[in-house]
Amino acid sequence: MASTIIDVARLCGYSKATVSRAYASPERVSAKAREQIYAAAKTLNYTPNAIARAMVTKQTENIAFIIHEKQYPAILNPFYSPILEAVLQESTKKGYSLSISTDHDVRLPNGEIYLKKHMDGVILAGQVESQAIMSLRKQSIPVVLLNNRIEMEDLLCITADHFGGAVQAVTHLWERGHQKIGLLAGRFSPQIYTARYNGYLSALREHGLQEDFRFVQDIEPTMEAAEQYMASVLQMEDRPTAFFCTNDTIAIGVIKAAIRAGLRVPQDIAVVGFDDSDISRVIEPELTTIRIDKQEMGRLAANRLFDLIDGKEIENKWIEMPTSLIVRRST
Repeated sequence: MASTIIDVARLCGYSKATVSRAYASPERVSAKAREQIYAAAKTLNYTPNAIARAMVTKQTENIAFIIHEKQYPAILNPFYSPILEAVLQESTKKGYSLSISTDHDVRLPNGEIYLKKHMDGVILAGQVESQAIMSLRKQSIPVVLLNNRIEMEDLLCITADHFGGAVQAVTHLWERGHQKIGLLAGRFSPQIYTARYNGYLSALREHGLQEDFRFVQDIEPTMEAAEQYMASVLQMEDRPTAFFCTNDTIAIGVIKAAIRAGLRVPQDIAVVGFDDSDISRVIEPELTTIRIDKQEMGRLAANRLFDLIDGKEIENKWIEMPTSLIVRRST
């Protein structure tokens, strides 16, 4: 028969209420008492009931990581995988369990009910509708918006300097002597798409370059889409000598298309990506790219969510991660 809280109380000599507090509100119990209670629990192989503990603390010690369905599964996504790993590590440190799902799952009839009953907080990653955020907040579920920014009162957003990163990428190509620089923009959330596109245009104009909208294209952020587009572009005599791609997957598609067309990278065409995902070092030549510290984004998202769950006041509601240029052999 499994041990109970009463058995632990008898063994350690403290009351049932004190034993309960040692798990529900350990800060209200002295270090000496906690040590004796936990030792007794270990001897008896006692584990506090999660449901009973949730009734006392009003917390389930579960959080959710919800990603747009086009980016799922997050664990295989070059950008979100290291973010998710960091969130998981921070959750483990805090004793929280992590649930991973898509925005589509939440829109199902029982999706919001599940979150309300079982989740203390939610990280929403990437593209998301304002209505979904408002619905969660009406249920008093703390929310952190990751890799996106929406103007909404008291909404905590963690994103990156997408505009500045695009400026860095195009400026680097200009410094390499390129006067004709194309853009392949992935169809991401409006905030990311617009910031990287505007950064591209701003850098061109800053350096006196003309944009040629024949070579500015928005595509699905896949290697296949990039290869398909480049197959026709590379046959043109007046094609750009360089391309800025708004993620590494697109950039690798451009490199593959160039190599298959018998061109040299970077001698015939230079390529810069964005994100510094692991695949940027797998391709040959290795990819010059814009780095975002994705692990730090994940750590920040998790710990700020825990702060919200604990009722802490957070003054900075918009955290923008810096970017840096990583120069490799594709430029």
